[in-house]
Amino acid sequence: MKFLSALVVVATLAAKVSAHYVWPQLIVGGSNTSAWQYVRQTNNWQDLNPMLDVTSTDVRCYTSLESGTSSTISVAAGSTVGFTISGNPSNLYHPGMAKAPSATDVASWDGSGTVWFKIYEIPAIADGVTITFPATGLSEIEFTIPSSLPSGQYLIRTEHIALHSASYYGGAQFYIACAQVQVTNGGSGTPSPLVAFPGAYTGNEPGILINIYYPIPTSYAQPGPPVWPASGSGGAAPPTSTITTSPITTTTKQITTTTTKATSTTSSSTGSSTGTTVPEFGQCGGQSYTGSTVCAAPFTCKVTNREATYSSHAVFVLH
Repeated sequence: MKFLSALVVVATLAAKVSAHYVWPQLIVGGSNTSAWQYVRQTNNWQDLNPMLDVTSTDVRCYTSLESGTSSTISVAAGSTVGFTISGNPSNLYHPGMAKAPSATDVASWDGSGTVWFKIYEIPAIADGVTITFPATGLSEIEFTIPSSLPSGQYLIRTEHIALHSASYYGGAQFYIACAQVQVTNGGSGTPSPLVAFPGAYTGNEPGILINIYYPIPTSYAQPGPPVWPASGSGGAAPPTSTITTSPITTTTKQITTTTTKATSTTSSSTGSSTGTTVPEFGQCGGQSYTGSTVCAAPFTCKVTNREATYSSHAVFVLH
């Protein structure tokens, strides 16, 4: 048997800093399947928290705490499939694929090895003056299974990389899921290049370790291998959102930094508390927020007045 997994990398601007979500439904034939029916239930199916460690095996499908399997659905090569998102906000980002080893049932396969290839991506666009996130506002993503893909069983992996805190190592947030499919009516193509998860990322790639606020990047390099086939898998152009050089204010518990295109100034400030502490990934500030600004140790409160989360998206396939 063969396994296919797809990784789609999408650069997006998601509404709300505290946005967390999952990818529970596969879209087949234009219809949404049931939640977790063909998508492997992920660790964050209840808390919606991201995966942060690109060296962990959870970077594959994020299922270490779950059964890691679901049902397998047949899809034809050349057809369109997709994922929907559930959480806050309703924005989707990355799909990808991988092919399972011969004589292996995809339902029992963990996706290990150098077997993944990318079939679709929606990257950010930056020129030093603005940075644009074309996938902003999407509630689902759809992409084409390449018609030249050989028939067989595959994992389709979708990945969204949130970049709003990506200016330090480990700050990028990964939202990942894998679906199980049986590809029919396939071709005779040879997907390449192939990568492994973990292994494809070190966390130091310019598309993962990046400050999207200041200075605005002159370009954006989508992490991972190039899309196969080279022409990509198509799909409708998503809406566009842009960060310009207008001033951006970022507040942390200890310091306030005001940044414009030309200058940067820093001054001290102090936080306030309601007597309780905020857990990891909890809200600790923002417009009209009146709760605690003191985070549980060892975390600190980092608030951005720009109500947006910027991210990158890609799809990989396992061969």
